[in-house]
Amino acid sequence: MLSVAIAIPTYNEANNVETLLVRIAKECAEEGDVAVTIAVLDDSSPDGTAQLVRDLAGRLETDTFRIRVIVKADKAGLGAAYVNGFRILVNEGFDYIMQMDADLSHDPAYLKQFFEQARKGMDLIVASRYIPGGGSPDWSLYRRFLSAGGNIYSRLMLGNKLTDYTGGYNMYSRAVLKSARPETITATGYGFVIELKHRALLASSASAEVPIIFLDRTQGTSKMPAGTLLKNFALVFRLRFASVN
Repeated sequence: MLSVAIAIPTYNEANNVETLLVRIAKECAEEGDVAVTIAVLDDSSPDGTAQLVRDLAGRLETDTFRIRVIVKADKAGLGAAYVNGFRILVNEGFDYIMQMDADLSHDPAYLKQFFEQARKGMDLIVASRYIPGGGSPDWSLYRRFLSAGGNIYSRLMLGNKLTDYTGGYNMYSRAVLKSARPETITATGYGFVIELKHRALLASSASAEVPIIFLDRTQGTSKMPAGTLLKNFALVFRLRFASVN
């Protein structure tokens, strides 16, 4: 039985989280050889996200599917939420640990592709919008240009094994995630995802990408701060010329 933890950071996602968890539970019910634990990493959302998840947990739990909530006392951002959650999940010995957004932009229907690659022994599995079958149809041409350009730049600087460095729908073996040492990453926000993926690729012996169609959130507002693009360009440059050690 493959054991997988799916880490989902949340802040004020009460409008999305029930729909997301119900859909994940449905997809996982079709995977007879995978035991899934959802770890909702909540930054003390004032809209009651954490309590809503707790209420759902009992209703959705099965022998191979469960939900837990890990709450931080303060809103520390995406990177800090992942560091806290990863530390707990790595120590609990799951075979694989995933990243997934709470805003419904990451379709749970793709989980079966991740699990299929894990069964093949892949230790790093990345969802990509930039391979055949992938895309981001909701985006404007300008946003697509910025994202594609940023990923081309990242590939040229960091290596061409990955086509999507900025996406947040990823799966790591426990060994790869532990080797990547996320607790030592200083980048914040989406830069954290780029640096973690770069480190994971260096530690990986067998990686794969799966195509996804990325959809914009329909409820709530984007949490990407201004200046993220410039910060990430500078981060990639630093990673290219700095040692991970």
